[in-house]
Amino acid sequence: MNDFRNDSLASFLSQLAERSPAPGGGASAGVTVALAAAQAEMVVAWTTPALPDVIQNLQSVRAEALDLAVRDADAYGRWSLLRKERAENDPELQSAADEILRIPNALAILSLKLLRECVRLATTSNPRLGSDLGIAGALAAAGVPAAGWNTKANLHLVKTEDQDQIQNDLFEQESEAKALLIELNALLLG
Repeated sequence: MNDFRNDSLASFLSQLAERSPAPGGGASAGVTVALAAAQAEMVVAWTTPALPDVIQNLQSVRAEALDLAVRDADAYGRWSLLRKERAENDPELQSAADEILRIPNALAILSLKLLRECVRLATTSNPRLGSDLGIAGALAAAGVPAAGWNTKANLHLVKTEDQDQIQNDLFEQESEAKALLIELNALLLG
């Protein structure tokens, strides 16, 4: 397991830059969403009255995003090894392929949850931290198409009859992220 959660940022970036299958884009997407959650958490920490439930929720999102980043790196590394050793119809290889498609979907859903929270916070948080909340929202919104890229890159692993539904789901997620980001900008800059 390549658990980089406790590594320094410099160490993670060095691992990401290496010529290896993982960590890659999925790990980057997960870390981006974790950064968004931490940024939003900082905004809430400066908000009066205190919002401990919101902070706890944002901490949970941050931890889940990092977990997805690590799981993505592990899943992709596992799939890369198995595809060299196993037949295409091998159940373990198929399970690994399913996992590298489940993780980005979970990250896109988490990104949207965080982006909705940023929109909600735009009317209740410290207005002096609008740029920080805007950055949190932009990073959360970026998690959706980033997760989508990972899904699209691995769409060939999905049965042909299921590909259209997955692409429709990606389109809906990306459309919602764009609309939420526009709403957040209007609230913060309006």
